[in-house]
Amino acid sequence: NGGIWLASLAGPRVVGGLGAYARLLGRELSDAGWNVCHLKTNAPASRLPDCEESIDIPIRSVERSQIGALLGAIGPRMASRPAAHGVLQSIAERGIRIPPEQGQSDGPGVVHFIGTGWDFAGFGFLRAARSSRALFTILPAVHPGSWGDDVIDLRLYKQADAVFCLSDHERLHLGALGVPEEKLVKTVLPPMCRADGDRERFRALHQLGGRPVVLFMGRRDEGKGYPSVLRAWVEVLRQAPSAVLCLAGPGGSEFAQLMSELPGDSYRDLGVPDEREKADALAGCDVFCLPSAHESFGLVYLEAWVYGKAVVCGTAPASRELVENQRTGLHGSQDPDALAGTIINLLTNPDLARTLGAAGLSEQSQRYTMNAMLDGHLSSWRTLSAS
Repeated sequence: NGGIWLASLAGPRVVGGLGAYARLLGRELSDAGWNVCHLKTNAPASRLPDCEESIDIPIRSVERSQIGALLGAIGPRMASRPAAHGVLQSIAERGIRIPPEQGQSDGPGVVHFIGTGWDFAGFGFLRAARSSRALFTILPAVHPGSWGDDVIDLRLYKQADAVFCLSDHERLHLGALGVPEEKLVKTVLPPMCRADGDRERFRALHQLGGRPVVLFMGRRDEGKGYPSVLRAWVEVLRQAPSAVLCLAGPGGSEFAQLMSELPGDSYRDLGVPDEREKADALAGCDVFCLPSAHESFGLVYLEAWVYGKAVVCGTAPASRELVENQRTGLHGSQDPDALAGTIINLLTNPDLARTLGAAGLSEQSQRYTMNAMLDGHLSSWRTLSAS
């Protein structure tokens, strides 16, 4: 009945994991014969740039009503007051209007929202699903204890037909916070990077030659461990003086002083790479290091595994669930001395790095595939439709 709506605040063009998920899921569903469209709100533009990837699936903009325009001012204050959540939901439900698609009178069969309760638009999409007698499911990409598990988030999740979780840790965490266990469905994601990265092109462009290279790719903030990597790099250089640290991702201006303390030839700042540059960086590095304290999953580790790279994850439980210590990667931390030791271990033991990278590639190719993602989503929706 009406196909599948993939709904989100910013839409599928935005750079980042959730935008990539929306693009990939939409394409796979369409290729499998489903009628799919993306819905996005006309909320203020995301701080992240749009991707350059072409999107063949229709994108429909959702109109924000006059009531919806108030949410930017009153939403955050009301969200912090559970007693006001009923009123807030009523406002948010009427905050968006979904114009009928030209030439199509049927509503959707599934509204799949990519976001959290704090996005507020989720309540409007929930109302749209209920008025069309459609399923309403969510992929929130929760960072337990950091993002996506506030009281207003939980209010939305509890009303969904299913919440897709990216790890057992996320599933158990939301269950402990009161989301009914039967609504929590573990799903898998595939890597979403290009597979044609060029190692030699990357190394030539950045004048790396045969030097050992460690890649950090992610938001440059405390949660991802960015300042810890900069501090650890001073110690790494003492034992591996020819090593180069490549840094990619948005943010980080507040840590400019830390970067300035590194020898200029010991690092390369890649800015925010496009998809080709990202693939080249993954192909060109020897070790991938992202010591996150908070993750919903760890998609970028899968993408490093595509290129057979050894990975260092952080203390985030979801990442440690994904990366098996001493088999598919190494567990690190944000303690600079300990992190330096973990990196040095891989740089000075290239056989270990190759073994871990090969095991990671095997894990990815067997378990984390596009078919597994598509089958998991469709199976859940069919089960829900039959119940």
